Amino acid sequence: MVFPSRGLTPQLKESLNAFLETQDFPELYKAYKWKKDTYLNGFPDIAGLETRLRSKTMNNTIELQDLIAIAKWGGLRNINRINLTEGSIMLNLYQEDRHPLLQLAGDPLSPLISLQRQVTGLGPTYLTKTLRFALAQEYGAIDTRIVRVVGQGDIGSKQQDWLKLKARNDGYGWYISKSQSSWPSGYARWINILRFFANKLNNAQDPCPCPHPAKFVDSGLRVLGSWSCADIEMAVFSYASQSV
Repeated sequence: MVFPSRGLTPQLKESLNAFLETQDFPELYKAYKWKKDTYLNGFPDIAGLETRLRSKTMNNTIELQDLIAIAKWGGLRNINRINLTEGSIMLNLYQEDRHPLLQLAGDPLSPLISLQRQVTGLGPTYLTKTLRFALAQEYGAIDTRIVRVVGQGDIGSKQQDWLKLKARNDGYGWYISKSQSSWPSGYARWINILRFFANKLNNAQDPCPCPHPAKFVDSGLRVLGSWSCADIEMAVFSYASQSV
């Protein structure tokens, strides 16, 4: 099960609950589209990247080629700028029993900060995609489409005021700057929003299971019907895609 959310204000929880009442999360999840990854296709590339990254991080190490695979999937410009400060990346996410580290419940940022020190050429979007593929139960990515709709920076697309994180467009496309004061703390807030939604849906009196493609359950990537943080992120991405 997903760790409980922490540190969300009563006002934010009220907004999140109102969103839950007006949105159909299973349908938003099924509406997710990115290149080959559609519900009808079974989200094949997502499943492949999760399998690859989870396997690597259960041994605490990922490599440059893993980051490049994620960057290619996401369509990152300037992939050749990605590099490592050492030969491989140490990323501590799992216990020996292959469950998420308990310390992540109160400190979801420590793996992000560690990853950020070990990698050059990646900004917030791709750093968080790495965590999302490595530990989908507890992490979701934060990208410009989501920030523009539930955060700051794009008045024309903004629908919710959940995040202080800001997306910018200086004429070369939207991006999230690492230099802003709300990074990386804004990502911890995002993780706790994902946790809030996941736990609400997983514990709802009226069943609201996540309709995972069969491959995700059969391969052990998901527990049947149980919402992970990454599943919630995919649903919110679909919601955001309606406004940008």
